[in-house]
Amino acid sequence: MSRIHVFTSAAGNYLPKVKVLFDSLAEHHPEWQRHLLLVEDWPDSELASVALEAEIHQPRDLGIPDWRPWAFCHSMVELCTAVKPFMLKQLLAREDCDAVVYLDPDICVVSALSDVVAALDDHAILLTPHQSEPEASLGGVMANELTSLRYGTYNLGFIGVSANEEGRAFAEWWCQRAYRFNRDDVPNGLFTDQRWMDLVPGLFDGVGILRQAHLNVASWNAHQRDLSVDDDGQVLVGGAPLGFYHFTGLDSGNHEVALQYATNDIGIEARLVQNYREALAESERHYPYGSWSFGQLADGSEVDAAWRRAYRDDATLQARFPDPWQSSDLGAACEAAAKGISPGYISPGYAVRDDKAMDVARVGSHLVQAIKKPSGWMALFKSASRIVSREGWRGLRRRMSRSGGERM
Repeated sequence: MSRIHVFTSAAGNYLPKVKVLFDSLAEHHPEWQRHLLLVEDWPDSELASVALEAEIHQPRDLGIPDWRPWAFCHSMVELCTAVKPFMLKQLLAREDCDAVVYLDPDICVVSALSDVVAALDDHAILLTPHQSEPEASLGGVMANELTSLRYGTYNLGFIGVSANEEGRAFAEWWCQRAYRFNRDDVPNGLFTDQRWMDLVPGLFDGVGILRQAHLNVASWNAHQRDLSVDDDGQVLVGGAPLGFYHFTGLDSGNHEVALQYATNDIGIEARLVQNYREALAESERHYPYGSWSFGQLADGSEVDAAWRRAYRDDATLQARFPDPWQSSDLGAACEAAAKGISPGYISPGYAVRDDKAMDVARVGSHLVQAIKKPSGWMALFKSASRIVSREGWRGLRRRMSRSGGERM
């Protein structure tokens, strides 16, 4: 497995982290071809300022249908994760690609990932679990195992995919799910791209679960990893060189909070964090950052999170505002529409080209909620009224008689 492409996905505010990641990749895997999926909409003239030894791509380059209104439906974290499978699919299609590795921008590679390369020879898809050992304390179960049940068994800070038939089929499946359902909605069983990976071992052949202790070490599992330092100063995990460390939660302070469950000496983790912070401080001098490209409308108005959700969940808004970024009266329309959307409703997502299927799914969802909660009848009435206004009563009867097999 010699022709490996590696990419990360990040908005401009994470460019200092991207540089640290890419510097570590250049040291330990200079033969891997590096790619940055920059989740911005910068003109080509600005890309030179990124100054990374990597190919740079933006969402507009990925062939995502109706990508501008689709992007409006997502927060920064949602969009940075929603575009990942489209980048994966594009790289897997290249003739010079045998496999693709994705790494989160807040990861640092510490030694050569030889076992990852070897595993890609034998597997179509590689995943790393959040936990690879049972927790021994009630606090650990509540902090880590229950969290994995809510946010996903596998950490999508890493994934490896081979450029074979099964790997490409997985990428296509992931694109379809991410297009409609990449959202941070934990109460309804969705957490960006991560919860979908729970299904992967049951749906695809050739899935490898990398439980090696030296891979994807992070605050949520460091307390279960036997870290040490050899005479040469190299960090070891269970006697093997540390492969890569995931510094998630470092900015928010969650990293330090999670380490409170550690039963081993956390001094090694503290030194890793200190070294990482120093590398970031050096990198930050080169990347001043303004505002996110997808954070404001064309008139400069800040996009409210509630507008994104309403636009995503209401097909009539999508039809009325085909380019929401240019619409000065979008906010008021979204706020009005949000009042008619039930809190537990899971919409089929953005699909203005398939709004009939969306209405069918919406009516069905509201019907279930109406049975459970009488106030849901109002939402059901509004969905049915939209169909009647466009297609009449025959249209409503025709749709209600359809089977539930809507297209993805």
